[in-house]
Formats: sequence, C-alpha cells, structure tokens
Amino acid sequence: MPLILIVFSGLGLWLFSEFIAFSLVANTIGLHGAIIATLVTSFAGVFLLHRLGAAARQNLLAMLNTGGETGWFMPERLRAGLSAALGAVLLIIPGFVSDSVGLVLVARAAQAWWLSGDRVAGNAKKDDVLELSPREWRHLDENDRS
Repeated sequence: MPLILIVFSGLGLWLFSEFIAFSLVANTIGLHGAIIATLVTSFAGVFLLHRLGAAARQNLLAMLNTGGETGWFMPERLRAGLSAALGAVLLIIPGFVSDSVGLVLVARAAQAWWLSGDRVAGNAKKDDVLELSPREWRHLDENDRS
C-alpha cells in the first residue's frame, strides 16, 4: 500500500472522527456551547505554547549564564517539554478528538515535570551524593590520587 494512500486515509478517518465528536458535543451542549468550547481549548493551547516557549527561553538563558551546566536538559524534562508542546499544538487545532489527545499529552507532561521536579529540587537527595558543577571538579591521574 503506497504511503500517500495511508496518509490520506488516516487524515480522512481523523476528519470523520472529528465531525462525529463535534456532532455529539453539539447535540449534548448545543451548537453555541460546542463552538465556545472549541475556541476556549484553542486559546488554552496558544497560551500553553506561549508559556512553554517563555520557559524554554529562560532555561536556556540560565544555562548560558551558569557556564553550560546541563541540568535543564535532563531526558525526562526534555520528553515532558516535547509532549507538552505537541499537546499544546493539538489543543490549538479545532476539534474535540485532537483536544482530547492534547489534554492527555499535557497531563502526562505535567506529571513528568512534577516527578522530575522533586529530584531536581533536592527533595529526593541522598546523603551520599555530592553535586558539583563542571567547574568544581577535575580528573586526577593515578599519580595525583595519593
């Protein structure tokens, strides 16, 4: 099966599911309520994407000001940031199916930030761990160890 056919059939299935979801929501809360809900989730997605961009800019500036410490680029936080950004983009796209997937991605990112924040803030720190920045340590040769 050609790739273009798979892409177009997936896009068609997604648009059909969005139409069905919008019809169900409009039948439940009314057409005006469904349109307002769509606009609110789109604005929430724009707001979230703006906040993510501002936070990424601040983290990058903080990293550059500290001489390149890589504490902000932990894999958990990077995955959570990408998940939140994708979720925000899906919230911007009008439709309740994409909004549902976007909310799940944003919720998973918030959970990952919460869990990794405990470790970063030092709440889960052990007594036998000494954290040093790259400027505070150096490699020793075998002759220097004694």
